[in-house]
Order: sequence, then C-alpha cells, then structure tokens
Amino acid sequence: MIEHLRPGVHANDARVVLFDFDGTISLIRTGWVNVMVPQMVEILAQLKTGESEADLKTLVEEFVARLTGKETIYQMMELAEQIRLRGGQPEDPKVYKKMYLDALHEVIKDRLDDLREGRTNPDAHMVPGSRALLEDLKARGLKLYLASGTDHENVVEEAKLLNVYD
Repeated sequence: MIEHLRPGVHANDARVVLFDFDGTISLIRTGWVNVMVPQMVEILAQLKTGESEADLKTLVEEFVARLTGKETIYQMMELAEQIRLRGGQPEDPKVYKKMYLDALHEVIKDRLDDLREGRTNPDAHMVPGSRALLEDLKARGLKLYLASGTDHENVVEEAKLLNVYD
C-alpha cells in the first residue's frame, strides 16, 4: 500500500526510502500470523468464558492486524489486557512474546539454517522484485532504511542473510 501524505510532492525530490521489512522485503517470517493467532485464541479459550473459538479468533485477528507494524510486545500487551477483561490473571506480556517467538522459530528455523549454510539463494526468501527495486533505488543515490515490528537483532541478522544490509 502506498500512502500519499502530501499530495503533489514528487519522488524526484526524495532522498530516503523507508521499507517495512517483513512481508515487504523479507519472506523469512511468512506464516507468523498462523502462529500468533491460534496461540492467542488457545490462551483465551482456556479462560472458559463461553465465547466460541470463532468469536475469539475474530477478536484476536482484529487486534493483531491493528497492531501489526508495531513491536510484537504490543500485541502481547493486548492479549494480556483481553485476559484481564475476561477475569483472568495474565502473565507478563514478555512471557507471551517468548512463547510466540519460540513457536515461530519452529516454523522458520529451516529457512534461517538454509540461509546461514548457503543452501538456498537469499532471493528465494525475498518478495519477488524487491532486490531489483532496492538496487535501483540505491543506484539513484537514495538512502534506504528498514523498519519492523520484529526485534532489532533479528531484523539485522535476517537482513544480512538476505544480503540487503549495508
């Protein structure tokens, strides 16, 4: 999605480009929603409030989508709040974040290992056309920056594995 903050401003005047990393450049963490949402639904369902799993899934999908792009801890803070609203005693959001990251790591560990060991071409884990776009923008003299809700050290490692880190 391209958001025009100032209509009439032209890219000819641009000096920097800011990219979201996961899903815009990198596909390493593809499937993260399919880890986070069911895990949160399961935690909320354990409260036995009488809500259906379908209703809980709708609730979780809404707040996960709304908070996507922020650091992961914000989604975990919302999970803790939803537990509290249902009369439960939530864990520290950091506990939920660790649970999620451990589960996500199981999904992506082979991708990371294949990249670390050189068994796969980094482009196989990038959005098609993104490398060419990055190279073109860099050749034009633009400064390129990555942003992500993923922890900084993971973004740096994964950017290096994809050869998009300078």
